[in-house]
Amino acid sequence: MMVEIFEYRRQARGPKNYLALWSVMAMLYVGWAQGWFLVAVLLCGPFLAMILVRLVLNEAAGFRLGPNGIDYFDGAEDGSVTWRDLRAVTLCGDGTGGATCLMQLTNGDSINLPATGDFAPERLATEFKARRVQIWRPDASGVSQTLMRQV
Repeated sequence: MMVEIFEYRRQARGPKNYLALWSVMAMLYVGWAQGWFLVAVLLCGPFLAMILVRLVLNEAAGFRLGPNGIDYFDGAEDGSVTWRDLRAVTLCGDGTGGATCLMQLTNGDSINLPATGDFAPERLATEFKARRVQIWRPDASGVSQTLMRQV
């Protein structure tokens, strides 16, 4: 069993939002220093509020493949699945170079793994193969997703 952890997290607290916050604050300061108090607040205020709300709420989505199982989180929905309870995963492309991943559990339930759109299906297949999980892919013809083949 591998003990290396593979984690992906997409969240609002990233470099882009902090750069946007810095630039809005700089524009607000320049407007304030030039004596354009009302104009600076009216032009920069809504953008500043929007950025601060995103940073405070910090909507995060992602998953973590650990030694004991998969932990996933997507807004209000979060949970974990042990490797024993995972029967197989179905991986397919999303049309934009990313992947969608559906986990089939031994009790018959299916769970859509969040935030997999930033990975190619081959990358996720490699990670699941390393953990000895059965991987299913849609048939190459693309006619029916009920026809699956094991990778």
